[in-house]
Amino acid sequence: MSFAVCVGNASLASMELRWVRRSKCDDAPRSIPIFISTLKKDINLEELRQLYSRCDHSCNRLAKNGSGIVDMKKLRTAISHSDVVVSVFCKPHHTVLVEDDEQESLSSKQNKDESSLGDMFQDVLPLAPSNGQLVGFGRAYSDYGLTASIHDLMVLPSLQRMGIGKLIVNRITRLLTSRDIYDIAALCFEHERPFFKACGFADDRMGSTTMMFTKSLEA
Repeated sequence: MSFAVCVGNASLASMELRWVRRSKCDDAPRSIPIFISTLKKDINLEELRQLYSRCDHSCNRLAKNGSGIVDMKKLRTAISHSDVVVSVFCKPHHTVLVEDDEQESLSSKQNKDESSLGDMFQDVLPLAPSNGQLVGFGRAYSDYGLTASIHDLMVLPSLQRMGIGKLIVNRITRLLTSRDIYDIAALCFEHERPFFKACGFADDRMGSTTMMFTKSLEA
């Protein structure tokens, strides 16, 4: 669930400020600002690698020697060759979500009180990629004429179900369709299919499906 406050009046602006809302807030703010950027220069590769890990997102295609650890060189190459990238940032203290108040210890409450002044200072500063934390990401490849595919859609678990993922997908599809590309596929896991259907995707009318090349070079 989200509502928008746009910076500028262009629907395809490279930078945009929006507000998203939690369905339940507990002790966390119900509404928080997020910053959406489609500029590659705003991507910190180390933060992106951490987001892969925190979202438990499969990175076999980018893993180093099958280790499951994202290879920074491959990640840098993948981003540089992506036609569309969408990054979402928020204030770091807004990423913390207490799931169960009863499990919150006395020490964490004290730490929370001690950090409240710092959080107030952070709230005063305008949100930007330079002072925000990367909490959402998505990218797409295209042939610049007919087809495109969406890859690596991720949202930090504590900020999921707030509409951030849908904002990312909508931004990617708007950018692609503005280039007159409408044959857009989403590379996703089976459990992600309902989400993409809610974003306007459907089964291919031609009945095709994605298959991955698995034959090793040694075979």
